[in-house]
Parts: sequence; structure tokens; C-alpha cells
Amino acid sequence: MEDKGRILVIDDELGIREGCKRILESEGYLVEGAESGVVGLEMVEKDSFDLILVDLMMPGIGGIEVIDQIHKGDPEIILVVITGYAAIETAVEATKRGAYDYIPKPFTPEVLSAVVKRGLEMRVLKLETQRYQLERERRLLQLAGERSRLRTVIGCMADGVLVTNRQGELVLWNAAATKMLDLKGKEKPGQLLSLYVENKAIVQLFKEVLASEEEGFSMKSQELQMEDEKVLMANVAPVKDEKGEILGAVTVFRDITQLKEVDRIKSQFISMVAHELRAPLAAIEGWLETVLTGAAGEDPERDRRWLGRAKERAHSLLELVNDLLVISRMERGKIAQKMEPIKIGELIEKIVDFFTEEAEKQGVSLEMKFPKDLPTIPADRSDMERLFTNLLDNAIKYNHKGGLVTLKAWADKNGLSVKVVDTGIGISKDDLPHIFDDFFRAEDLKTKEVRGTGLGLTIAKKIVDSHFGRIKVESQPKRGSTFVVWLPRQATVGEAAEG
Repeated sequence: MEDKGRILVIDDELGIREGCKRILESEGYLVEGAESGVVGLEMVEKDSFDLILVDLMMPGIGGIEVIDQIHKGDPEIILVVITGYAAIETAVEATKRGAYDYIPKPFTPEVLSAVVKRGLEMRVLKLETQRYQLERERRLLQLAGERSRLRTVIGCMADGVLVTNRQGELVLWNAAATKMLDLKGKEKPGQLLSLYVENKAIVQLFKEVLASEEEGFSMKSQELQMEDEKVLMANVAPVKDEKGEILGAVTVFRDITQLKEVDRIKSQFISMVAHELRAPLAAIEGWLETVLTGAAGEDPERDRRWLGRAKERAHSLLELVNDLLVISRMERGKIAQKMEPIKIGELIEKIVDFFTEEAEKQGVSLEMKFPKDLPTIPADRSDMERLFTNLLDNAIKYNHKGGLVTLKAWADKNGLSVKVVDTGIGISKDDLPHIFDDFFRAEDLKTKEVRGTGLGLTIAKKIVDSHFGRIKVESQPKRGSTFVVWLPRQATVGEAAEG
């Protein structure tokens, strides 16, 4: 198979290194791995690579320091960071320091392949640009004559590209820039940038770079708030000749709207957690203070009742903390690490047996309709137990007296599906899109009677995603809910069969 490029994966997790290597080698790339930042830097010094995948969270030398040191030696190497949810802020910082892109954990083979392909296209563009700078002498206007060749390269890029000459006249752009910036008057190239771009901050950014006389100046980065609520990261650099004279400027625009939104969600999540902790802690403190001070008089039975309530609230806090720890572990990428063949039928049967007594107390019947020849699937046993425990627990808690919970399973050539059907209170059309959100609980008289953290379905969704599966829900108020989980027979992404 043809060598399409040399790639280095720097990650302290063996599973990530080996997984990336298998995926990329199957597509014709030469791939090597490094278990730490120190080893990765040593390999970069000894050999050359076209693209490097770097984990941000590593012991010893972190991803940001690795990026800085690699770029000091070769600023043209394409760097792609691997990050979990908790490191999104660091991913933004890495992008500012020159990282080409980021991949959030867990990621699919398709996402990895697409990012690597775009990164190597960027590598080709950088090398092409260097070659043209040497061959075409002093003027970027001469580059416009070769536009057909260069446009083939940059036209496939997801990032927007603008190139001006030293007079600030626009000489080159790509389709992504047209869409991001809503460029005007493209039928008349070679005019001042301000005639094409309405955003004054972009025009001013180019002017500052073209007017800079600072000898060591190489690049300027700036976040830009657009009118359509998009947020762009602009990296603009002067193009100089061998004497250091500025010939023009080139800017790459990256849409970081999603990164900013994730950052906003993170802040909202922290605020929400603080709110969820404050109320039960205040209640516990109040009950304990009353009992300890004897302010309400001597009444042992009442004190015992209050201490029981404090214990219940403390238990709900412990459940909340445990759920938060599970979510944190998943979003750091530490998921599904103990993959083994699982007999889902036997696993769910044990869970149903565990819930039988609770279901009888609630007046709910449990029914299993599983074929005997269900195949095994590769999965993490503890994650599967947590997944189906959460689904069955909800189906019982939010059911009616005399209700029914039915579990069905079937397999196809690609995977295995499990359906959990209840005859409970159901979910409204407005609430349905939010049921997998953190801390979300539908506003219903029944739900107010049931204690819960609001994280059970969030965890279920993350578990399914980490196993490259699918989970979907159908529900109507007062008519019950149906959850369908599909899991692949192999560690690949597929679609669930209907059933």
C-alpha cells in the first residue's frame, strides 16, 4: 500500500495509541507511537513526521509544552490534540498556539480519518506555499496566476483562507472563507480588503500585520465575534521575502463557535452542580443544628425523625457525587477499558432479579422476552450493569401501580438491540429532546415524588456512546416510554435494526 504520510501518536494510553495505529495504517499511513511527551520529543528530534497526534493530559510533560517544543524545531508540522471534555479550555489554548485541530474523546474511526486527512492537506498547502514563495519571487500577485493549482488544495479545507498583497488588496481566498465571512464583490479580485469584508476588526487586523516593523513578528491571533453569533479564531501572519521585507499577509480562520459553546456549558454545569449541592447541605445542617442545640426542646422521637431525614439527604448527595465521578471518568476518556465478551441476556436477567422486590412494592410487573441464542458483544461489564440498571430503575420508578415493564432483545449481523418498554407516566414532546441532559428532570407531579440526581440517563447515553452504540427513546404522556439500546458486535459504529 502506498505511503500517504508519516504520523506520530503521543498518548499515555496504550488503547488510544494502538487504536489510532490500526485505523491509520489500514489507510496507508506510516504510524508510530510514543507513550509520553518525553519519548515523543526524542522521536521528533531523530526522525521527521508529517502529522502528530498529541494527548493534552499526560503525566510529566503535558500536551501544551510538547506542542511548543515541537513548533520551535519545525513550525510546519501539523499538530492535532486529543482531549476530553475537561480539557476543552486547554484545547482552545493549544489552537491559539498553533495546533491545527482537536479530537474529543471518545472518537470514531471516521472522525480520526477525516481530521488526519484535512491535517495532511494543510501540510501540503504549507509546503506548497513555501515553494511558491521561493519560486515566484517578490509579489503575491504572481501567485494569482497559479490560482487554479492552489485553489485545488485550499478549496477542500474546512478553514477559511484569505491572502492579501502588501497594499492590502485581496488576491486569494477559498470557499470556506466565503461562507464564514460572507465575502462581497468576489467577481472583481485585486481590490482593497475592506471592499470584500464588512467586519472592521478583520480589516484592522490585516492593516496591523502589514504595517508591523517588528523584526521577530511572525503571527497574530485574535478571536472575532461575527454578526451571525459565530466566533472565529483568526491567525494572521506576514509573508516576507529573503530580506525580511513584507510582501503581503495570509490569514486562516477557524470556526471555534462550538468550542466556546462547550466552554459556556462547562460553566453552566459547575453552577448547576453547586445549586444541587447547596439545598440538601443546607437542609442537613439545619436539622443537625436543631438537634444538637436542643432549640426545639427535648423530643427523642422527633429528633430521630429529623436525623433520619438528614441521613436520606446525605445519601442523595452521595449518589449525586458518585454519578458525577462516573461522568468525569467518562469525559476524561477513561471508559470501556475492560472490554470482554458479555452475555447481555444473562447480565440483564440478574438485574431484573435484583429489582423484582422493588417492582413488587411499586405494584409493577416485570417481563423478559429474550431469545436463547443472543450473541455475546464486546463491552465493559460494569458499564453494562450501570446502563441497564439505570433504564430499569427509571421504568419502575416512573410507572403506575399495576403497570408493566417489558424487556425485549434481538440481534442482527451488525449488533444487538435491547428494548425497555414501560406503561408509566411518559415524557412530554417538549421534554423529550432534553432527557439526556445533565440534571434534567421533567416537571410532573409523579417526578416530584421520586428522588433522583437527574444524571441517570446522562450516564446511560455516555456509556452507549463510549461503546460506539446508539440509544433512542419514544414516549407519550400517560402512555409510557420505550428506550432502545443498540450495541455493535464489534468495536465499530453501525446502525440498529428496527424491531
